[in-house]
Formats: sequence, C-alpha cells, structure tokens
Amino acid sequence: MRVSFLPSTDPAENAATEERLFRERPFPVEPRLIFYTNSECVQCGRNQDPPAECAVTLCANHGIPVLKRISGGGTVFHDLGNQNYAFLLPRKDYDPEIILALVVEALHRIGVTDARFCKRFSVWHGEYKISGSAFALSGPAALLHGCLPFTTNLDNLRQFLTPECPHDPSGHSVASVVSPVANIAELVPEPADCRERFCTVLAELAETHFG
Repeated sequence: MRVSFLPSTDPAENAATEERLFRERPFPVEPRLIFYTNSECVQCGRNQDPPAECAVTLCANHGIPVLKRISGGGTVFHDLGNQNYAFLLPRKDYDPEIILALVVEALHRIGVTDARFCKRFSVWHGEYKISGSAFALSGPAALLHGCLPFTTNLDNLRQFLTPECPHDPSGHSVASVVSPVANIAELVPEPADCRERFCTVLAELAETHFG
C-alpha cells in the first residue's frame, strides 16, 4: 500500500491527478491511497445533469467550478473543510464493503462511535450523512473515492447544491439522493485535530489490510 497526500487544492488538478493514476497502464500491482483537499467546487457524477443537481449560474457568479467526475454517485460540494480520499486498486482487490469498513473503523477510532455505512455505500451518524462514496472500474483498475465534511460550510453546501432546474425523469441522467449532512468535527470529543487523526488512522488501517 502506497499512501500519498496531494499538495494542490485545485479541484481540476486533483481530479486530473486521480484520473491519471486510475488510467495508468500497466496498472500497478501495489494498491494506492491518496488524500487531497479541494477549494470550493461542485462535483457531479458522470451520469448526472449539472443544472438538475446544483445552482450552475450561482456557482459561475461566485467563481465556483462545476466538474464531472469519472465515477458515478451523486453531486457533492467541496471546500477546504472537506477531506477526500481515493483508493486505487487492482480490480481483483476491489471490495467496496471492505474499503467502507476501513473508513468506518477510522471514524470509530477518532470518536464517531456510531458511524456506519449503508447499502448505498454512504456513511452515516444517526440520521446525518457524513460521507459519500463513488467508484469507477476500467480494465485492471478500480477506483473508490469519498469525501467527508469535517468543517465544511454547510450553508454554502445547501445554497450551491440547490438545483437550477427540475430533474427530467424521462432522460438518461441519474438524480442525487438528497440527505441531511453533519460536520464530523461537531461529533467527536476532540475536534481540534480530528481530520489529521482520521487520515493517519485510515492510512494505518489500509496498510494493515493491503500490506
């Protein structure tokens, strides 16, 4: 297991880095885990229609880029209070339940003791969603990535993720499932360095599992 922290906070650069690693051929046998943080942006899943998912015009007026990921899943808002992770694995090692179990265990160890993941592979604390995930598969490669709000501006999240137009059920796009969101820093007994501790613990758990 190789662990990396990307230094950039540019959403397009980080998305491009993630995709380049995913499409590298021959794909490395060694699994990778990368962590990164994006400045403000909206990211839609590859099968989504942005105007039906977010306030596209408002985002443009505020200089907030709207990007499409190479993975599926729903639309998310990122800012510097959000932590992203990505597992890049040989396809034979891809098991989303194992990966989400590692994420949940890392949350347990930093104090979110009742974190759990559901069959849609999102992570919850009570009635609040605290992480989403999405995946992509191509040839020998598998990607599973997720985002966790630690100190995200939830007012901005709600504002910029308000759809500009209704979803067209007759089209080919997939609508997001809207869920209430909570910041992880508000759920732990020691919020000061909970984000750094989460990354450290998740890396240690991944190294233990994958070698």
